[in-house]
Amino acid sequence: MTGLQSAFRAVASATDFERAVAEFQAAWSEGRCEAAVPVWVGERSDLGAALDLAAELYPALRQPPRHAAGVVLGDVPAAVRSFARPLAWQWTDGEPSAGDGSLVVLGCYTDLRMEVLGPVLVDAYRRDRDVFLLTGRDLNSLTWMIAKQYGEVAAGGETGLFTDLDTEPVSTWATYYDSRTLGGADLTRIAAERVWKRVMVSGHGTEDSINLGAHTVCGRSPVAGPERPGPTCAYGRGCYKPEDKLLPAHRVRTAELVLGGCDSGALADLASYSPRYQLLLNAVDGPAQTVVAALSMHQSARVENLIWLDSADRGGSTARLLNASLETMHPYPTFIQVGLPSSAYGDPAPPAPALEEEPAGLVRDLSSRARGFLMTGMLPAAHPLREGLERVAEKAETTAVRPIMGLVAERSAFLRSLRDDARSLDEAIAVRMAERPDDGLAEFSRFFGDRSSVSPSDATTVPCVLCGRTAWQYRRRGFSARVPDTTAHVCLSCGPVGYTMDGGVRLDANAAPTVFAGATLRIEATVESVRPGPVPVGVTVPWSLHAQISPAVHDVRLGGRERQSILFEVRLDPSAPPQEHHFTVFGVQDLAISLLRCPFTVLPPEEA
Repeated sequence: MTGLQSAFRAVASATDFERAVAEFQAAWSEGRCEAAVPVWVGERSDLGAALDLAAELYPALRQPPRHAAGVVLGDVPAAVRSFARPLAWQWTDGEPSAGDGSLVVLGCYTDLRMEVLGPVLVDAYRRDRDVFLLTGRDLNSLTWMIAKQYGEVAAGGETGLFTDLDTEPVSTWATYYDSRTLGGADLTRIAAERVWKRVMVSGHGTEDSINLGAHTVCGRSPVAGPERPGPTCAYGRGCYKPEDKLLPAHRVRTAELVLGGCDSGALADLASYSPRYQLLLNAVDGPAQTVVAALSMHQSARVENLIWLDSADRGGSTARLLNASLETMHPYPTFIQVGLPSSAYGDPAPPAPALEEEPAGLVRDLSSRARGFLMTGMLPAAHPLREGLERVAEKAETTAVRPIMGLVAERSAFLRSLRDDARSLDEAIAVRMAERPDDGLAEFSRFFGDRSSVSPSDATTVPCVLCGRTAWQYRRRGFSARVPDTTAHVCLSCGPVGYTMDGGVRLDANAAPTVFAGATLRIEATVESVRPGPVPVGVTVPWSLHAQISPAVHDVRLGGRERQSILFEVRLDPSAPPQEHHFTVFGVQDLAISLLRCPFTVLPPEEA
């Protein structure tokens, strides 16, 4: 590590940058490490501002860690390649491949596509291999990301955790704000005015933002990008949150920034919004030398927050550390890391151990569905379906005894009576979900998922039912008999496509990708059951669309392994906000709920 007056210097042209890289590398090879690291800023005034923010954050330089292999994606000029060369021992061009040892991937954001990186990310996840991305919205951002790897973070920097997903207190030396204390804090000032070593923001999010109570971590950049759909502000309608409480990701002075919201790190072919609004790219343009973000939707929360806090003295890949913690929730890579291990860390952290699986049988499943819904915290005490669920649970547990189950006639009569009660409840559940999409019933996947574990033997890859890309399908087994098993279908492109309670029906859907506000979205839903009987099927959309759905619930009668299609019409109000939304198709059979979540984009009302 060496001290210097200014860690980085801006270079205006490609020719000047090529000369500056040669001079910088010659100085370092001769042991003259006081030279400032060049950054090809070009006409990017925002990158010039980022260099100013980095001055206090990185008062010294380090020798960046060198990794086993590097691969270059896309058209990267020779000077930029030369600039990155010391960060890996061997470099190749073309698509990255599976292998041993840590891997560095170099390329502009447009070349970082899931179809290229997906196989290597999955292979690395399975074998605990570190993958580090060096990227940016353009070549200027890319050179800035490379340059930051030489920064040595200030010794007095703080660690900050800001989470809107936790209400329990945490005993920690770090700066910590949770959902109880966010409301009284001026996060815009706290996060932007201090110098940090590490910062994690954990809240519900999308590609462009992460919610932190009244505050919002914002991805909007002053840099123009290709014309593609964007959030509400892209259409001149302002922000959906108070603009005086926005925290631009590129203004946070931290060596490592963890963007814990869903979809915060969508790759180029996964993204729905224009790069101008991408949270990941906004953070990369800032002073952080390491940015960790989520490929898709996920369920990281308190456990991952605490593991990250406790990793202060351990380094390696933060993305791998968080992915290892999430193995019991979803068996695929959730987080990616842009940048090498931060200068705020030391030795690598070991992966978290996996939990054991637990089997369950058919009769137990029927009982656990009802008891699962009745668990404390799932449904409120005054919920109108509790009485019916208690009746089914009581019947299953008091009547399913050997004198009944061991005799054919008695067993058949009991199961027929139990099935009739369940079908009556199926209809009630479907109507409730159609009328109250925010009811606790629709949250079964998260509620039961938090009380379940995933085993590698229960995970497989299948074609995504929406886009055809590779998706993960896996069973989450309950820790206790009262937690029903659920099956998840998650695509790294489309996100969490579907969740099904064990034994639930299979759902497919087809609809146009875009619809004008005030127009009608036609959805063709297909339902398939493994056993005969009625299946109530419905569709819900976000309340902000003020939509009218017809029919509210359709009663489909199926034979075993039979498929049937139904048409739903969703009439959107002209005031529906133009941005990406999702509709959800649901089906219920024998108390087992199935959900299918599909994206679509609302465009501003069509001009007359």
